[in-house]
Amino acid sequence: MKGEEKLKNKVLFVSGGTRNTGLAVAEKFAGEGYDVALTSRSQEEANKTAAELVQKYGIHAKGYELSLRSVAKIREVFADVAGEFGRLDCFVAVSANLGMDMDILHSTEDQYDDVMDVNVKGNYFCCQQAALLMKKHDGGSIVLIGSCHYKATIWGRSLYTTSKGAIASLTRSLAIELGVWGIRANCIVAGSIHTDRWDSATAEENDKRRANYPVGREAYGVDLANGVWYLGTELSGAVTGTDLTIDSGIGVCLLPYDKGAALWAEK
Repeated sequence: MKGEEKLKNKVLFVSGGTRNTGLAVAEKFAGEGYDVALTSRSQEEANKTAAELVQKYGIHAKGYELSLRSVAKIREVFADVAGEFGRLDCFVAVSANLGMDMDILHSTEDQYDDVMDVNVKGNYFCCQQAALLMKKHDGGSIVLIGSCHYKATIWGRSLYTTSKGAIASLTRSLAIELGVWGIRANCIVAGSIHTDRWDSATAEENDKRRANYPVGREAYGVDLANGVWYLGTELSGAVTGTDLTIDSGIGVCLLPYDKGAALWAEK
């Protein structure tokens, strides 16, 4: 049996794996020969994406409908992953509630529960189930997608910021508690990522946002996927409990980035 297990592909499980960052992560690992389990709030979308990965990369993939608000469903899905794939080498927690326009003076209890149940509780128990599966085999890597909002934020994101602060703290706890079983945990501190929301904005609006970033552009899914590939594989075998910031440089700006000042200095 052990010999058979070693012949199996390594396995990625990514939550929110049908769009944007999650899809880019699934594509990156599938392209490197990993089998892929992925989730979506829609079973139809999960099945469609899994089928596309199988056709494009010739790997084994399976999609699951999953709401991170249900711990029972999380356990059910991970149990199926264990039976379907037999192992888990990398778990990537992408799914999140963005908590838009929820400031401290007006947020409701229901809004609080919506954000925290997904971003904190759901991800916590996903990591628990991932670790239990990894512990049975040769260890693995857990990569959480955090946010630069946990260090600095803007109006209307207090709930989201709070949840991402919890993700940063969880990362460090996982590294301490799971290291003895060869399980590493790290966090991507993400800045602005190009998603479908960018496509609905005007060119002028997007250019105005990009002017705030020292590198002059937002991150794309592939940028995050490359970071996840590093943290999720033996490329980072001695790295655990830390952050990898992919934020186009916004996190180092003490004041709004002034492109004009930099150009003026060159004259």
